[in-house]
Amino acid sequence: MQPESFLDGQPSPRAAPTVRVDQMQRPDTWTFEFRGFGSAAFRILDRLRETPHIDQYQDEKPGVTDDLKDPFRRYRDDLVVQWVLPNRLDFETERHVFSRLLKNDFGAGGCHDNLWMAFYRPETKRLKDVQISHRISPDGFDIGIYVGSHAKDLLQQARSRIDDAPETYLDLINPLIGRDNWRFSLHGGSGDRAWTNVWTAPLDEMPDDLARCKGIWVRRRIGRERVLDLGPELVKEGVNTVMDVWPIYRFYLA
Repeated sequence: MQPESFLDGQPSPRAAPTVRVDQMQRPDTWTFEFRGFGSAAFRILDRLRETPHIDQYQDEKPGVTDDLKDPFRRYRDDLVVQWVLPNRLDFETERHVFSRLLKNDFGAGGCHDNLWMAFYRPETKRLKDVQISHRISPDGFDIGIYVGSHAKDLLQQARSRIDDAPETYLDLINPLIGRDNWRFSLHGGSGDRAWTNVWTAPLDEMPDDLARCKGIWVRRRIGRERVLDLGPELVKEGVNTVMDVWPIYRFYLA
C-alpha cells in the first residue's frame, strides 16, 4: 500500500531505518477496520498445536480463513493506515508479509500452530530482513523485533554493532525487558542441539551466547485473554509496541 501522493510523482517515502522514533506520529484519532480476534481463532490454534498436521488444517480451513487470516489482514491494514503511511515508511506491506501455517517439510504434512506477519524493505524479503513481527499463537499475541536465521548477513551486522557498543544496546533493551511480559532471547544450534536462552529482567552485560547465536529476539507477549479483551484496541497496542522497539531496529540497520 502506498499513499496516492507517492504514485503521483510526489517525493518518494524515506527509507524506513532513517526515521527516528521522536519523528514518528501516533494517530490523534484511532479508526479500526480490525474488530479483534475472537475465541474461535485461539481454539483453532489450540487444535493445530495438539495435531500439527495438514489433515487437521484441512478440517480447520473455513475457520482459518474467517476467524484467523481475515482478521489478521484487517489488523495489518490498520497498521498500514495508522503507522506506515503517516510516517512515510518505505515498507512492503502487502506481498508475502504473512507466514504460512503449512510447513515446507518435503511432503511430511506438518503444520504450524501460529501465524505471523512482518513488513519488510522492498529491496529485500520478509525472511531476509530485520523483522518487526506480529504473531498470534495459542499463547496470545507477540510483538517484537527479530534478526537472524535466514538474514545471516544482518545478524552478523547486528552482533558486530552490539560488540562495538554494548552499553548503547543495553540502554535500548533494558527498559523494555524490565517491564512485565517482555523478554530478550537468543537461540542457536539445530536438531537435538538447539538451544534458547531467555532473560526477563535487565542485563548487566551482554551474554557470551551472543557470539554463537543464530537469532536475537526482543519481544512482548499479550496473553490471549487480554487479546480478547482488547478487541480492535490491539492495533493501538501494536503501534505503541512497534514504537518501543523502533530504536533497536535503527540500531541494527541505520
